[in-house]
Amino acid sequence: MRILKKLMLPAIAVLSMSGQAWSEDSTLRQKLLDSGTVAALYSVDDHTTVIKAESREDISSTLSAICSGHEGSLVSDENSFKCEGVFEASEVDSTSAGQSVLIKTEAAQPLAYKNPYIPSLEEVAAPPSGRIEGDYASIDIYQYMYALCKKENGTPSVIVSKRFGKVARYTEVSAQEAFSHLLASGEGKDPWFFACEGENRFIVEKDYQYSPDKANRFYFHPKRGLEWVDYVKADSDKVASLGTR
Repeated sequence: MRILKKLMLPAIAVLSMSGQAWSEDSTLRQKLLDSGTVAALYSVDDHTTVIKAESREDISSTLSAICSGHEGSLVSDENSFKCEGVFEASEVDSTSAGQSVLIKTEAAQPLAYKNPYIPSLEEVAAPPSGRIEGDYASIDIYQYMYALCKKENGTPSVIVSKRFGKVARYTEVSAQEAFSHLLASGEGKDPWFFACEGENRFIVEKDYQYSPDKANRFYFHPKRGLEWVDYVKADSDKVASLGTR
């Protein structure tokens, strides 16, 4: 009966392979959240989304259903997926259980996330100045601060520690590179920074960890920015020269 309704009223809903009905104006992130297979969803930037699921099969079936809804056919190989004109996705390294995939969309996506450790978008607000209370992973703090920055109409920047041989250097990176870095090694000892420039500017720093077994420590500094961090800008040729040492 639901298939018959789809044939009769194609402008009202798109039917996924799993039986989930999506309205035509549903965003890709909303479809992922509605699928029931996504355990966590992170908005990295307007065009980049990271999802976690129990298995690659869950991710493949969900992406295939979404692609079919766009009258496309999902193409996949060992480590990637592609829906022509809609999205491209690739598996990413993660220290947690399950499967993580990074999705790049052609269309910008509204902010959305699925994360039990941070407030909902309606409730997200700046924490008190000083150490952020709670046992957060780096990717959770990234999502928390990214949501806060977007809500405040700010412009985010991320600085990570890059190592060139024995030399470590604070380096500005893209949101996608930053999140991939935090997924793979965000719980290590090296610091990183999230800054938001705007009317309500702020910066968050992850404290240097001498023991990887200790809980992460994050500090929130309102009305401050990157002016007190010595780092290499993303478009600087110093990044290349450091890499050749």
